[in-house]
Amino acid sequence: MVYLGLGVFGFILLLLFDFTSLAEKNVVKYFFGIGGFGVIVLSSIFLLKYNSNIWFPLSYRIISLILAILSFLLLIYSVFIEVGENTYKYKNKYKLITTGTYALSRHPGVLWFLFVYLFIGVYFQNYYILFAGLIWTCINIIYVWIQERFIFIKIFDNYAGYIKTTPMLLPNFKSLERCITTLKWRK
Repeated sequence: MVYLGLGVFGFILLLLFDFTSLAEKNVVKYFFGIGGFGVIVLSSIFLLKYNSNIWFPLSYRIISLILAILSFLLLIYSVFIEVGENTYKYKNKYKLITTGTYALSRHPGVLWFLFVYLFIGVYFQNYYILFAGLIWTCINIIYVWIQERFIFIKIFDNYAGYIKTTPMLLPNFKSLERCITTLKWRK
C-alpha cells in the first residue's frame, strides 16, 4: 500500500532531520522535520478514507475517541512542548530532558504514537489505520534505537546514565513514580 510506504518515508525524513540538526544544517533540518511530520499525517488521512469491514460498539468508539485525543495531547506535549525549545530552535542547544514524561520512558512519544493509532483505528473502525499504526510504531522503534545509538550518545552529557535509570519504551513502577513527581503541571 502506497500510503503505508509514505509513512515509513516520513520516518526517514525525521531521521534526516536529526542528522542535519547534528551537522548544524539549520535551514535544511526544517525541510526534513516538517516534511517527515507532514508525510506521516497526510498518509494517515488518506488511510482513514478506506472503508474496512470491522465494527465496534458505540461505547468502545466513544471511549477510543477520548483516549485517542488524550494520547494525541500527550504526544504533542512530549515531542513538542517538553523538548521543543531545545530541539526545534534554529540554533538549538542540546539539553537532556529527564523529567516529566521523559522520566516515564526515554521515548514516551513512541507509546503515545501507538495509542493514537490504535484508538483512532477503533474509533473510525478502520483496520488500515490500525495496521499502519503497528507498522509505523515498529519503524518508530527502529528510529529511536538509531537516535540512541548514533545521535543522543554524542550530543547529551550523561546519556549513558539516563539509559541506566530510565526504561527505553515500557515504563516500570519506578519510572511512573518519577514521571508523576516531576511533571511540570504539578508546580
